Formats: sequence, structure tokens, C-alpha cells
Amino acid sequence: MVKFIRFTLQALGALTLFTLVVSFGMLLFAGLWMDVNDEPIKADFILPLAGNDNRLISAAELYKQGYAPTILMSNAIVFPHTRLDRLKRKMGYPQYSRTQYQTLILQTLGADSAKLEAFGNGHISTVEEAEALKKHLNGKKASLLIVTSPYHARRAKMIFEKILPDCRIAVTTTEEGAFERSWWKDQVSAQNLILEFAKTMHYILGGAFRSTDGNKIG
Repeated sequence: MVKFIRFTLQALGALTLFTLVVSFGMLLFAGLWMDVNDEPIKADFILPLAGNDNRLISAAELYKQGYAPTILMSNAIVFPHTRLDRLKRKMGYPQYSRTQYQTLILQTLGADSAKLEAFGNGHISTVEEAEALKKHLNGKKASLLIVTSPYHARRAKMIFEKILPDCRIAVTTTEEGAFERSWWKDQVSAQNLILEFAKTMHYILGGAFRSTDGNKIG
């Protein structure tokens, strides 16, 4: 019995050590593995993913270069106003709805002639965003030029290619949010890469955050 317990503990120790070594190796090379930036393609739609408005800037630039006639507008969750938001309103900052704000950005950047097509209703994750687009396309085999931040590109491509296998997909990234391959030498790169690596592993293991989870937003 003692030998069995000793063997079990040794096996668990070896497995734990192996897992730590593999995880460290994967994290060390995360900057290389997660660096996805496809060449832009002529597409039916340009899709700036929700979560960072710098993606709208790149989407406008791609539209003006003639890559697609339509920009998809992702109706992600709108968070309740914070105390800072209320203070800004009191100070006289302009107040726009999400749609007004996105449209104004595109118009200011000279993409006012673009056809805008909205989809989704309050999605909170990239998985839900891809599922909402699949529902919106309703079986159409479209070509998509997806715009996202550099640290998010690998996971976004994995998710959209899985959920929309019949669509031609290219994922291009913004100038903002670039990270160093040696990410541990830069604070912002380290913060972005570690968080995104954890989200990617969560997705690979079958996880996905959903608006039906009952999470409180605030």
C-alpha cells in the first residue's frame, strides 16, 4: 500500500512537472504562434470585430482601398454608464449611441459611402460574435476580411474558421496593439499576450463566455 501511494505521488509529480514545462514552453513562444496577419483579400464584407474601436479605423482604410463594398457593424453588448461616463456627460462631452459613434468615425475617415450592415444583439465574446454573424449570413458563403487587434488575431481566426467553415476568411490586424515577439521584455505586450493566451487555451479546451451565463455587467 505504501509503495502504491509513493508511486501515485511520484506519477502525479512527474505529470505536474511535465505540464508546467509544456505550458512554459508554449507561453515562451506565444508571441510567435499568436502572430497572425493575413494579406488583405477582396471580400464581400469587411468586419471590424467588437472590443476595440481602433479596428474601425483600419476597416475604413481597407474600404477606401477597395477591398469590400460593405462594412459589417457588430452589435456587441453595451455596458451601463460608469461614474466617469456620467461625469463626462456633466462636463459637456458629446453623447452618442453606439451606432451613431461608429458611423461618425467611419464618416470622419472618409468611408461615408460604405454600405453598413449590422448584425447581432448584445454578444459578449468572439464565439457569440461569430455565431451571430453565421445567423445573419443565413447560409451565404461569403468572403470576410476580418479586422482585429494583433494579440486577438490567432483566436479570432480559429473561432471564425470553425463556426463559418464555408466562408473564405482573412484576418488582418491594426497598427495599434502590436506586440513584441520577446513579449516578456515589454509590459503592455506581456499583459496582452498572457491574457489572450489564457483566453485561447480556454477556448481550445471548450470554453466560451456567453450572454446567457448570467454574468452581471457593471
